[in-house]
Amino acid sequence: MDGSLQTDGDMRPTRIAIAACLFLTGAASASGQDLVAFAKRIPVASLDSTLPAVSLESWLADLRGVPPSAIAWEVNDCGEGGDGRQAPTCVEAIIPLPADSTAHLVLIVAAADGSRSKPAVFDLSVGKGYTFTGIKTLRDWAAYARSSPR
Repeated sequence: MDGSLQTDGDMRPTRIAIAACLFLTGAASASGQDLVAFAKRIPVASLDSTLPAVSLESWLADLRGVPPSAIAWEVNDCGEGGDGRQAPTCVEAIIPLPADSTAHLVLIVAAADGSRSKPAVFDLSVGKGYTFTGIKTLRDWAAYARSSPR
């Protein structure tokens, strides 16, 4: 072999396979963006009837008086670790708090089979470094996030 690229003729199947992979990657990304957009619009009152009927994104920004762009959003497997088990799909909102702390709100938005589900709180926590403290109710989580020193 002289190091030059050798083919056995028709490269179309390879090109089609590469194009399909790129298309599917883009589709998965768009799906994640759609789930985040959906989560941002969820009325907070639908998660806890004692809270206001405003969008989740607005409510989260108002908790700390931060612009919505300061909130990090991600789609994940609800903390199941990607170990091959089927897991629901969650959207997580991460709000920066002082002293390198973060407040995490995790919502289930799709069932393990991928079908859209009624949004529900999956996990509420506050993290500092690798230590996370779970919080039981959305009201308590909001009170903690709101009361953290600025």
